[in-house]
Amino acid sequence: MALEGTIKDFGLPDIFQLIGLQRKTGLLTLKHDTDQVTVTFENGMVVNADSSSKRLEDRLGNVLVKQGKLTKERLEEALSTQRQTLQRLGHVLTTQSYITQKDLQAALNVQVSQIVFKVFRWRDGEYHFEPSDSVDYDRENFAPLSADFILMEGIRMVDEWPIIEKKIPSMDIVFKPAVDPNSIEVGGGAEEEALGGVMPEAKRVAASSQNKIRLTPEEERIFRKVDGTRTVQTIIDGVGMSEFDTCRMLFDLLNRNLISTVGRGAAKQTEAVADDTPASSVPGYLLAAVAVLLALGGIYVQRTSPFGVTGQPPLLQSTEQLMLQGVSRTRLERLDRAVVAYDLQKGTVPRTLSDLVSQGLVDRSYLSDPWARPFHYALTDNGYLLSAVDDAGKKTGPLIERVLPPKSS
Repeated sequence: MALEGTIKDFGLPDIFQLIGLQRKTGLLTLKHDTDQVTVTFENGMVVNADSSSKRLEDRLGNVLVKQGKLTKERLEEALSTQRQTLQRLGHVLTTQSYITQKDLQAALNVQVSQIVFKVFRWRDGEYHFEPSDSVDYDRENFAPLSADFILMEGIRMVDEWPIIEKKIPSMDIVFKPAVDPNSIEVGGGAEEEALGGVMPEAKRVAASSQNKIRLTPEEERIFRKVDGTRTVQTIIDGVGMSEFDTCRMLFDLLNRNLISTVGRGAAKQTEAVADDTPASSVPGYLLAAVAVLLALGGIYVQRTSPFGVTGQPPLLQSTEQLMLQGVSRTRLERLDRAVVAYDLQKGTVPRTLSDLVSQGLVDRSYLSDPWARPFHYALTDNGYLLSAVDDAGKKTGPLIERVLPPKSS
């Protein structure tokens, strides 16, 4: 029997959860405005996804070209072979040794995930699930995604996208480095491994002329793409990560003052045109008068913010702080859901939060808050505690104290 209805009446999380719990096999079709997304399930696991607005194989080839892993000429050759043989594009690319199997698997995972997670931002639309005995997908190169993982990632995106969009409102925004690239060092040493990939605050700081700035390999890869000319979309295409994860890391780099905003994609061209404008013929004394008026205006404005700098953001960034606190709270709740999921899967809670990463329930970056401070996690007699910590390592902010039901013997 087919499952169908509207997203308003039966939300996407409920749909994915139902298909996952019942271990269904079949095709879920989702329609919103002019876009249509199809998600393929096998035994409750997501094994493929495609979009009518941009086909998966079109995305795959274009992204591999933008990442520099495939030339346009070889892509055209592969597409020609595909049309003649009707084989999958990925199969053609690997058998011709145009790309490695590892590159294909990584690109497929990102592209399928991105198509699926996109629908979690839809507020309305229609869905239709048609069960079937079997489905076809690239079994050799795509690792099935559990419905639980899709749910948790989808909810995370819904929670955090509005916060990220405050600073990254569109994909044509351009950023530039705000620190010397030579001051960056990449994490992953023995000390970081011992701490589950999370460095102490003293080891992972914002911009400083005396300290090395520690970034994860993913953060460093994104930081190196920031050059004052590339747009956010260009960076997404070049790093081989999902749209959401790339924007989230750019958001974190902004909050740590490691990058700054230049403007939109056309900003540099606008500046170049402005430089060609002839010098003004306005008399010097008029310019001086305007300067005096601006200075007096600045003095008047500064009465309400005596420690601020005219033309610069105020020292007390109350709105931004609230945004960051919201991100921290969301990550903490995300960890709480992941611990519960781990307990359901394993029959026991994780010993450390890094165990959640090894099980694929959370991304490693979620083990710390936007200020790079690791979250506090402690086991209790009948559950666990989760909380944020301040710069001194003391518990602060929201505290999650969960009591788990006793395990049946």
